[in-house]
Amino acid sequence: MNIIIIGAGPAGMVAAINAKNENNDVTLIEKNDRIGKKLLATGNGRCNYTNLNLSEENYSSPSFVKYTIKEFNNQDLINYFKTLGLESTIDGNRVYPITLKSNSVLNIFMYWLNKKNIDIRTNTEVLEIKKNKKGFEVLTNNGIFKSDVVIAAFGAKSMPASGSDGRSFEILKELGLKITELKPALTQIKLESKYLKHLKGTKVIGRAKLFEKDKKIDERFGEILFTDYGISGPPILDLSVNISENNFIEVPIINNVDENTIEMLYSRYYMFPDFSLEEYLMGIVDKKFIHYIIDSLNLDKKVAMNMIPMSDFENIVEILLKSRFKVIGSTGFKNSQVTRGGVDLSEVNPYDYSCKKIENLYIIGEALNIDGDCGGYNLQFAFSCGYRLGKMLSEK
Repeated sequence: MNIIIIGAGPAGMVAAINAKNENNDVTLIEKNDRIGKKLLATGNGRCNYTNLNLSEENYSSPSFVKYTIKEFNNQDLINYFKTLGLESTIDGNRVYPITLKSNSVLNIFMYWLNKKNIDIRTNTEVLEIKKNKKGFEVLTNNGIFKSDVVIAAFGAKSMPASGSDGRSFEILKELGLKITELKPALTQIKLESKYLKHLKGTKVIGRAKLFEKDKKIDERFGEILFTDYGISGPPILDLSVNISENNFIEVPIINNVDENTIEMLYSRYYMFPDFSLEEYLMGIVDKKFIHYIIDSLNLDKKVAMNMIPMSDFENIVEILLKSRFKVIGSTGFKNSQVTRGGVDLSEVNPYDYSCKKIENLYIIGEALNIDGDCGGYNLQFAFSCGYRLGKMLSEK
């Protein structure tokens, strides 16, 4: 059986390695000048490839994903890397290669691709796919490739510098497949605030909440980072796919808020009556937040705590626990880690990723309209798809 895989990313490479056997010839087509380009950028170059807390609820389409991660879960992936020769390490719930280098993962894949004599065609862009009675003709800038099976394993539209520009979806559209709207996911959020340049670099661990007017849309917990354009960090990335210009973000600016935090704030109010407001704040928040608080509430940083009326102190508590910033957009596809959108899931069988309309066409990974939370979930799904489909084809 001749198999063509379009896209030498995580899903495509693993599918190729597992599909290749004495009966299957596999050609891996990549439009970049090298394979695995996008993989190198994952996890800030550390390749956070899965998470110990794995569930279908970590994905935008749980009912579709559950078959995949049930049959090839996080421990299966860790063990799979071990059989390839790569050990892993854990930081919190996030799993990385033991080297903390994404190029270690790519090097292992390249070793196995070469060992299995898989035909890799770089600098080759697919222009059209034609289906006929004998199989497929894949038209590229470097000629026509014929195959019995085609696997669409290309990236969506995120990180276009890596080659994912969304154009490959047009090829599937021409075959009659439905493609949903493409939106950036796992990207930073832009805010409207005169304090951003001053707050740049400040971090807080807490719960970020996304609101539309007074309705809470979603909330996530983790490290929140202020930047000169807005806000970032894992919980912000998770919220980003749902933003609109009618939203605002609510975040604490004091670390690890819990049921005892309010009591602590009021205790300090009475415990340090001679402290200035600046001195009171200095012991509980990053110094950069002090100007933001005082200026926002139009207070004097030198005023003694025993001179601050309770109504003003309640406003201080409010801004410490629930600072609100208007959302004006995101940093878009350029900086997004994944894309929401792709091949409509109604077109694909969730058990084996086969296209319902076109026999022997398979669609995996980011080409599908599936995106996961920040923390290794998207790579887990891509690797799981590639592994499962590759094994199925090798056993045919």
